[in-house]
Amino acid sequence: MDSYQALSKEQLIDKVKELTIELENVQTEKNKQLEQMSRTDFLTKLNNRSELVERLGYETKRATRTKEPLSLVMFNVDDLKQVNDRYGQSVGDKVLTEIAKIITSSVRVTDIVGRFGGDEFMLILPACKAADALTVAEQIRESVELNHFEDQIRVSTSGGIHQFNGESIDQLIDAVGKLVLRAKQNGQNRIEVSAA
Repeated sequence: MDSYQALSKEQLIDKVKELTIELENVQTEKNKQLEQMSRTDFLTKLNNRSELVERLGYETKRATRTKEPLSLVMFNVDDLKQVNDRYGQSVGDKVLTEIAKIITSSVRVTDIVGRFGGDEFMLILPACKAADALTVAEQIRESVELNHFEDQIRVSTSGGIHQFNGESIDQLIDAVGKLVLRAKQNGQNRIEVSAA
C-alpha cells in the first residue's frame, strides 16, 4: 500500500476521491444483490411470491389495455411431504430445484415463472389463451411424471389454469388455487382448467 505521508495534499484528495468512487461502486453492487435477493426464491432461484404478485399486477393491467389473453398456471407437487419424510428435506429440496428446471425449460422467454409457496409453482403466461396454456402445462406435468429424481424418486404434479377475465389479482390467484385443489381431489397428476 502506498505511504500516504509522502503524498501531496492534491494527491491525497485524488486518492480520497478514488476510494470514494470505489466504495460507491461496491455499495451499488451490494444494493443490486440485495434487490435481486428480495425478489428471488433462495432455493430455486426463480421469482418469489412477492415478485410474482407484482408481475401479475403488471401483466393483468397490460392484458386489460391490449385486450390480449393472459393465463395463470399453478402447480403443486403431489405428496412432497412423503418425500421429505422418507428421504429427508434436502432430497425434497433437490426435487423442487429439478422441477424448477423442468418448468423453466418448457416456457417462453416472455413467460414469468416462480415459486409461489413451499411446493407450489406459478407461471404467468402473457398473450396466451387457456387452451395454449394447457399444452404447456401438460408438457410440464408429463416431464415431471417421467423424470427420475435423486434415488430414483418419482413425483407428480397437480395443476390449475385460469385465463384472466378482468378479476382482481386476489380473485385470479384464488381461482387458480381452487383448480389445483380440484386436480388433487380428482386423483392428482392432472391439470384442471377453468370454464371459459
